[in-house]
Amino acid sequence: MTPREVTPTHFPNLAATLFADRTVIAFTPATNDVAWAASAAWAAARAVARAGRRVGLVDLSLERPALHPGATDSADEGIVDAFVFGVSMGHVAREQEPDLYFISVGTVPTDPNQVWANERWRRLARGFRQEGALLLLFVPPAALPRLNLELDGLVVLAPVGYAPDGLTFPGIGERLKRGTPLIAIVCTERSAPRPTPPPRRPSFGLRPPPRRPVVRPGVIAAVAVVGLAAVLAVRFGLGSDGSQPAAVAEEPVPDSSAGASAAAAAAPAAPAAPNPGDSLFYSVQVAAFNRADQAAAYAQDFGGADAATVSPVRLGRQGLWFRVIIGAFPTASDADSLLRAWWRRGAVERPNGTILRTPHAFLVGREATPEAAHELAGGLRRRGVAAYIVPAPDGSALVLVGAFEAPDQTRAADSLLRLTGLSATLAYRMGTRR
Repeated sequence: MTPREVTPTHFPNLAATLFADRTVIAFTPATNDVAWAASAAWAAARAVARAGRRVGLVDLSLERPALHPGATDSADEGIVDAFVFGVSMGHVAREQEPDLYFISVGTVPTDPNQVWANERWRRLARGFRQEGALLLLFVPPAALPRLNLELDGLVVLAPVGYAPDGLTFPGIGERLKRGTPLIAIVCTERSAPRPTPPPRRPSFGLRPPPRRPVVRPGVIAAVAVVGLAAVLAVRFGLGSDGSQPAAVAEEPVPDSSAGASAAAAAAPAAPAAPNPGDSLFYSVQVAAFNRADQAAAYAQDFGGADAATVSPVRLGRQGLWFRVIIGAFPTASDADSLLRAWWRRGAVERPNGTILRTPHAFLVGREATPEAAHELAGGLRRRGVAAYIVPAPDGSALVLVGAFEAPDQTRAADSLLRLTGLSATLAYRMGTRR
């Protein structure tokens, strides 16, 4: 599989969704510029924490600490003192900002393997997994094979053109041969230019918008696990991952006709929390346009009613954007796999495409058969409404419009649907489609 290459600027926007289904991630520098790699790791950790997930960042560059310059607070003792000398985890884990905790190296060890190969890693990982938290490790390539821990993913921080063939940094190649997924290669500069966005118009301005953070409120609980997970749970209030997204305030949509201002004044009420087992909360944004007809035409190229939708989103002074969003998936990994397939086929130019957590959509109809759903969706598309279909667990078919990260983001779409005379209900994207 061709690894995904992203830039340090773009990667923090992707980190929360790429890590959403994982617990233990290792950052490893395949470069001599370790300071740059450490800075990129800090940026990703902060992005995930600001998206509402508890994060523990640990520096495992035991012989030459790398993360200390990026910390706002750190103890003299660190992971070495905790694992080798029995210092309390509550002492070495220092809060940097809400939801982000850092553990430095501390005492330089006489034998780094006492830490890398320590049995406590597995208990620590179980605790983080139980609590829905994320454990991020900054690990030198040579230490990867010696780390006594199964990783859920590896992020390589490298110069442009790096190939993970295991020749330059054998430790990376050895870890990949053991089956560790390579999530991304974060490059020092962009590997391919982005297309210039179309010019902004008075009523519809557009450029590919940044991901909005998702806040996952947790249930505070203490766990009977020895290690950092227990410390975070008891001392810092670490909680389980929830499914409610955050509401983000936006400016109202411009009044395009009589009566539209009332619809734009407030977003539709968020639906009740769903059963996460049926959720289809992830998708891929592949383009954005300053005109609705251009976005609809582009979406049609990706399979029409079976695949794509257009989500109008107002981004403050930037105006109204029409996002082309593809797919409805239960996990971020599924969405990432589809994006990689498009890259291979040339349907989307690498590295374009952003994985989004978009749990909300407008439900415009439920049909007893797929045929009836296709007829309804086709009729809506002929009217300029980019509807799509998701099979429901009971055998019926849901006809949806849009895919949104938060309820407040739906104001523009709600206004436009009202102007077309459609009655729609804000709902969670649920179903059996993968």
